[in-house]
Order: sequence, then C-alpha cells, then structure tokens
Amino acid sequence: MVVLGVFDGLHRGHVRVLAHARALADARRRPVVLVTFDPHPATVAGPDRDTTPIVSLAERVRLADRNGADHILVLPFDRCLAAVEPEQFAHHVLVETLHATAVVVGENFRFGRGGTGDVTLLHQIGREARFTVHGMPLLTGCSSTQVRKLIRFGDLSGAACLLGRPHHIEGWVVDGRIHPDSHRLLPPSGRYHVHIDDHPTVAEIEPDGTVHVADRPDGPVTVWLVRRIENSTRR
Repeated sequence: MVVLGVFDGLHRGHVRVLAHARALADARRRPVVLVTFDPHPATVAGPDRDTTPIVSLAERVRLADRNGADHILVLPFDRCLAAVEPEQFAHHVLVETLHATAVVVGENFRFGRGGTGDVTLLHQIGREARFTVHGMPLLTGCSSTQVRKLIRFGDLSGAACLLGRPHHIEGWVVDGRIHPDSHRLLPPSGRYHVHIDDHPTVAEIEPDGTVHVADRPDGPVTVWLVRRIENSTRR
C-alpha cells in the first residue's frame, strides 16, 4: 500500500489520506509505505511560491509514523527527477521498486515532468500494472498553502485548526535567544503565548526571526506557538 505526496506539514487533510491508506492496508494485511519528496518540488520546478517547510523533514517522518505509515521513503527532488516522465516515474517507483498493489493520493496530486501526471493517468497506469488507485477528496479549506498564510498573518489558532495541533519551531537556545533551525516558518514579530516542555510561557519574536525566551538553559528547544498577545508591539 503506497501513499504518495509531498505531505509538507502533515495537516488534517494529509492525515485523512493516511487514515484511508491505513484502513485499506489493514483489510489487505499490507504495510503502508509513504513516499514523499524533499525539498518541495516547487523549489526545483513549477511556479515560484512560498514553500517554506511547515515542519522539518525529521518531524514529517515522525508525524507520518504516528499517523499510520509503516515505512517512509524520501525521494530527493532535483532537476533529474523533475525531468522524469510520469509513466517512467510510476513504473520505476511504484511498480519496480515498491511492487504497489494500491496507491492512495489526494485528488489534486500531480507527478512527472512538468506536473503532467494526474490521478486520471495514474488510474490508467494502475490498470496496466495491476494496482488500484484511490484519489481522496480534499478537505475543504485545508492546504499547506493556507496553513502558511495563516501563520504568516499571525492566526495561530486558525493554523492549529488545519494542522490538528499547534504550530511549533525548533532551534537552539543561546543566552535566552532561540535561533531557529532551517525550519523557519514564523508568525509576525511580536509577543506570543507559547508552550515549552509542556509549560506555558511567553516568547518574543524579533523582525529578524530571533526568538527571545526567559529562564531557558542553553541547548535544543521546541517552542509550541499558541496565540499572539494582543497589542504586542512589533520592533
């Protein structure tokens, strides 16, 4: 059972796709293999748009595991992969490598050179290669693009509703300042209610992306962003 997609953020729509694959796999006594891409394909091919990671790749893998994936295959997305024809990609990855008996995708999934492959083509390939295809309807209003917009606007409650959990950042504390790692999707500068190690506290985000917290020892940290403090002043 193969689940195919970018899954950048593992929001509620992604979780629903995984849940469908899990149910099919349990009925057929098959494992679920989630196939994803890194970096986001749009950073290599396609129109220029915001592809800032909502979670790190490591967290994407953890969330996939937590939501029903037995195995995760990360395909490095580069110009060589972007140039592969959709039929060639499907046969090499789904048929020859994974021996897929069923493939689950979102109904808007695109693949292959120039994004020319879609669910209709995948159905055609599946009939020839003897795997079934399940195109899952999208969850209305739930997309990674919308999650990014809400976070950048500062609507952390709205983002949490789509994600199914609060948004968080990871980084290192040095002298009370958190330097986020490569995962840098931040809300606007200001003061925020946050949770660190299950304890509520307050953090301040500077315009340059530096995050200030009080009374934190130096070292790695995960900050769960809850909501913006009203009337907080941007610097």
